[in-house]
Amino acid sequence: MTDMLHEAGLMLEPWSLPLTGALLLLAMVVAYLLGRNWAAHHAGNPLDNPVLSGMFGLLALLMAFALSLAIGRFEERRRLVVAEANAISTMDTNLALLSSEETRSLKPGLAEYAAIRVAVGNTADDAAWQIRWNEGNAQRARFGKDLFAILRSGPPDTRTPLLAQSYSAMGDAATMRHAARQAHLPGEVLVLLGLYCLAAAGVLGSAHAHKHGSGLVGASLLLALLASAFVVILDLDQPRRGTIIVPQDELAAVAAQLHSQR
Repeated sequence: MTDMLHEAGLMLEPWSLPLTGALLLLAMVVAYLLGRNWAAHHAGNPLDNPVLSGMFGLLALLMAFALSLAIGRFEERRRLVVAEANAISTMDTNLALLSSEETRSLKPGLAEYAAIRVAVGNTADDAAWQIRWNEGNAQRARFGKDLFAILRSGPPDTRTPLLAQSYSAMGDAATMRHAARQAHLPGEVLVLLGLYCLAAAGVLGSAHAHKHGSGLVGASLLLALLASAFVVILDLDQPRRGTIIVPQDELAAVAAQLHSQR
């Protein structure tokens, strides 16, 4: 389901998130009314309170599980931004091990790479993001070619492994961010959560078959909160689309610093 929604472009734009929440809320209201109508026209008592409490307890557990996964992925993407900023900054620091002339020749390439990586992180459209990603790889390769040409021109010393390690760390950071952006919550989790919300709404309606006033107000608030929590989970699962996005501040600061040194 998640893959189908991503391919359709739904739930990826900021405007679609409130729409998704409204549709889920409407579906839960319908399920609530159906459950209420069914219980009102059938003899016997509705579900006991322990059954209702257990069902909503399980729903709360599923919601907490999905929210925990979404928050975990969000924090991991944020951590990787900081890790890449540190990797590029370390590369810049280690360039000081070379001569002044060699350092000056390499700084512009590193600064351009950092700027491209910031642009990659700020790109929302998947096709444009992939193009930026390829540009970043090409620029990192050009920088590496220049760096290793300088290292091969002189006798081997302790600077070579240190600079090679720093260069490798930049590539590793970019690769991990690429994988983290493509990772989303399992579609089965979202499907199960949505279906369980509808089922819980129906059961709640059957339990409220003979209630009026405050009972209906409380049920409405509960359904609205469930829809809001579902939307927040979807929003957290989008790296650069939606309203909750991964900040690029640390990487942008490193890129700005490198640009000022060119």
